[in-house]
Amino acid sequence: MKMARVNTPRILAVSLALALSTLILPSMVWSAESDDVGYYGSVLATRKASSAAEHMKKGEYGEAQSDFRQLIGMMPKQEDFYVGLFKSSYKLQQWDQCALALEELCNLNPTYKERLILERGECFYHLNRYSEAEPLLKMALAKVGEPSLIEEKYKFLMTKAIIEHQKIAGKIIIGKDKEKIKAEKYKETNAAEFHENTSRAGLNLENAYLKSEAVFIAEYKGYVKRPDITYYQPPQANFKIEKFYKGPPLNPNIPIRFEFNEGLENQKRPKDWKFSEELMPKPGTKWIIFVENAVPVDRMFETFHGSYGRQPYTDETLDEVLAILEKHKGQSR
Repeated sequence: MKMARVNTPRILAVSLALALSTLILPSMVWSAESDDVGYYGSVLATRKASSAAEHMKKGEYGEAQSDFRQLIGMMPKQEDFYVGLFKSSYKLQQWDQCALALEELCNLNPTYKERLILERGECFYHLNRYSEAEPLLKMALAKVGEPSLIEEKYKFLMTKAIIEHQKIAGKIIIGKDKEKIKAEKYKETNAAEFHENTSRAGLNLENAYLKSEAVFIAEYKGYVKRPDITYYQPPQANFKIEKFYKGPPLNPNIPIRFEFNEGLENQKRPKDWKFSEELMPKPGTKWIIFVENAVPVDRMFETFHGSYGRQPYTDETLDEVLAILEKHKGQSR
């Protein structure tokens, strides 16, 4: 069944919102380096929200989407950032991400379901879920004159994300020369011994947590069998997410690229290495997984430094991860 799309009111509403925002906010100045905790009560969140808003204004929707993903990781209960994820994903026509953003908004506030009928219907239509899209789009026709909740909240988000600065002139202080201190003789070091791409020195749970966009516990279900699995062409391993600790909303059934090495430049294929099912985990086992980038590559998510980003679930490992999470609370989740 081919359905008509109801987009004219949306276009008018968006144009009006953008025109009003241009009139209301001409004197405000963007800054990604502000030390103001801003509306969100966090310097890091305020900077990232300002960066996301600036990317949206410039039409850099991919960069804005990445910023909103990180903001959701920092503050998963803040509605604004799901609105931003929806708007940036809508511009990119990534309908699965739009649907996820709307689902999380409705989970945070169930009353939004009735006010997001058009947006939900449109997402389902583009995802070929016609049986779900049809009744929603029919209901949306009856409410075509009502203001858009998404556009209202998006306009408010852009207003809050802008930081205004005022220059304050103060007394100029002339510095005095300090006593010169003799520096110790420079000792040359081998950078390869410490660089994270060539050394295991940087492979620890804290680095894995800080440099990953998503961290979660998942159960291993199995892998996709194919004849060309090699050391450098690993299989797709299928996991079921049980608990999130950091990151944007992802599909619970998540495909992981099951690397057999830690992604270091000096790692070579072991002699006589050959793939077998014994190299794969036992179905039903639990793992703590660190996903470096919450966007799949070749339909699989890549883990932090390959095999290191899959840690077998133990109480001791989980306690260490929770301690890291608490240490960086408000900065990276």
